Amino acid sequence: MDIRHIDLNLLPVLDALLRHRSVTLAAQELAMSQSAISTNLSRLREMLGDALFVRTGRGLLPTPRAASLTEPVAAILEQVRDKVLSSNEFDPAHAKRTFTVCHSDVGSYVLWPRIVLAVAKRAPDIRLQLKLLAQPQIPEALESGAIDLAIGAYPDLPASLFQRRLFERQYVGIVRAGHPLVGKRLTPALFAKTPQLVVRLASGVQDLVDKALAQKNLVRTTTIDMPSYLMLPPLLEAGNFLAVIPGQLSDAFARHGHFKSLKLPIPLPASVIKLHWHRRFHEDPGNVWLRGVIGGLFGQP
Repeated sequence: MDIRHIDLNLLPVLDALLRHRSVTLAAQELAMSQSAISTNLSRLREMLGDALFVRTGRGLLPTPRAASLTEPVAAILEQVRDKVLSSNEFDPAHAKRTFTVCHSDVGSYVLWPRIVLAVAKRAPDIRLQLKLLAQPQIPEALESGAIDLAIGAYPDLPASLFQRRLFERQYVGIVRAGHPLVGKRLTPALFAKTPQLVVRLASGVQDLVDKALAQKNLVRTTTIDMPSYLMLPPLLEAGNFLAVIPGQLSDAFARHGHFKSLKLPIPLPASVIKLHWHRRFHEDPGNVWLRGVIGGLFGQP
């Protein structure tokens, strides 16, 4: 059957009859006359090739064919009401929706808890999901809607994505509280020979460290590569290691362990944290709302 020959106005009639099993009650709900309901039922029978309902002493009873259509018809109408006919507004206090946000591992540790609490306060029925994606995966995920927003220092994302600058972060050295370097002035040579835990992520800061040292004819002599900043605390506490990490993360680690931050002896540019989204969702009310919440938490005037 060609859908172009189907009168979709008949679906609300079928749905009402399936729920009420009464021409009278269906007519009242749809603000139609009983004769109009009966006429539409005749058209439905002709269109679907089935009696659909049989009159009994207990009212209209659906045939097996009609009963099998109960859930599909209700689902179709719900989708039309919610997705097609809904107003272009977003009421956070009553909205039921899932948002997926991409963070770096630093963002998941430092920023994500504040976002979760802020959203829960404003929109109790909103569900949040966190995803950690490599930088090359982010553009496609934003375009497809697999993620709604990406937050972090991602210098190689395409300029076609919308973005909002949130804040800058500086880098510091971090060591355990009893490290021999605590209380000493850290020189480039001393920094280079200190065993280090190195995390190479999208910001590229570790490459900048190596470049700055090379300009002084220095190289870090002992390094252990780590895949995530969040794996650093146990090794930092257990040995005389040093790590270069974002200042906000150093502050967070210090609140949960015995660590000290050190001023680095080499200049490193600040890393810019931005909020990114795709133009497909630029005017989506829910996306706009969530961007506003995050911008209010971390954005600079």
